[in-house]
Amino acid sequence: MAQKGSGLIKAAFDTDNFLMRFSEKVLDIVTVNLLFVVSCLPIVTIGIAKISLYQTIFEIKKSRRVPVFKSYIRAFKQNLKLGLQLGLLEFGIVLISVLDLYLFWGQEGLVFQLLKVICLGILIFLTLVMLASYPIAARYELAWKEVLQKGLLLVSFNFPWFFLMLAILFLIAMVLYLSAFTLLLGGSAFLLFAFGLLAFWQAGLMEKLFAKYQAE
Repeated sequence: MAQKGSGLIKAAFDTDNFLMRFSEKVLDIVTVNLLFVVSCLPIVTIGIAKISLYQTIFEIKKSRRVPVFKSYIRAFKQNLKLGLQLGLLEFGIVLISVLDLYLFWGQEGLVFQLLKVICLGILIFLTLVMLASYPIAARYELAWKEVLQKGLLLVSFNFPWFFLMLAILFLIAMVLYLSAFTLLLGGSAFLLFAFGLLAFWQAGLMEKLFAKYQAE
């Protein structure tokens, strides 16, 4: 009886059991999510923050007991130039497209309808390419042009997977705007863990895609 009790105590405090590993990953995801949210606040650092998020998430998936804070700060410093280039490019295109949509949204003429379609197409295309480009920038040391080129190729050869990612983001956005309650609840989730959780899921898919092309 005493031996059984001793075994239960050891199992409960065993740091290598499933529950402890799961709790460790959850804590790491929450930590990196909070770091990501804080480092996005200046807006111009969003690109750097995205690369740092993916780079830290790749480490979390690969290893246990990752020093998340140190890893994130190290990644942030390493990717200052590349992150600024990608982030400012993305922000500039999004800003121009959204402003055009805002200006033309109430217009009914054929030309304005065409312009709205073009702007929406640009936003969708940009989102798809960036979904591939930031993880590539986090995994490989490349110039910004090479990152975008490889991102475009990866999306082209694996469009169904990236379309699924885009559809998930679209569904999340729809749920958030259902009501003030879902917006508040969803916003709280993103502040606490949702960015990290989405990046963790996407990193698993990206690792499989990277492995497929490295093996060829």
